[in-house]
Amino acid sequence: MNEVWNLDPIYKGFDDPAFAADMDTLSQKVKAMGEFAGKLQEGTAEEMLRAGIRLEEETSALAGKLGGYASLRQSTNTRDPEAGSRMGQIMSLLSGTAGPRAAFREWASKLPNLMELVHGDEVLADYEFLFANMEQNSKYLLPGMGEEIMARMELSGGN
Repeated sequence: MNEVWNLDPIYKGFDDPAFAADMDTLSQKVKAMGEFAGKLQEGTAEEMLRAGIRLEEETSALAGKLGGYASLRQSTNTRDPEAGSRMGQIMSLLSGTAGPRAAFREWASKLPNLMELVHGDEVLADYEFLFANMEQNSKYLLPGMGEEIMARMELSGGN
């Protein structure tokens, strides 16, 4: 029985250039989400919905890979300070997406024909459940930067 996890298929370590490159890419994606949230009125509704979903998916997948690696490293050795530190860095970066994500969701939920757009577009139709929930849950979003402030507070147990 193998008692050692081999995480090399994900990253060779925290000093792996691929890990550093993915952290940089995640940082860029977070910045791009902020910029995107400020440009929601610049394209057609369909274009912006597709772009928002694509950006959220890319960011989520990358954060999942990075966070999964750090979490698995920490699971195998709870005294690994670097794993905890990296996990904190990833969570801190992701907290910067709360405001832009809330802005996108609020904007999308206020589209008078949101579900018509979703049903009429092949790409968006795959996200029907997400958009329906977005529409329904938008009334619970905090205005302005409230969502981002709450996400940062949760990092320190302030929820």
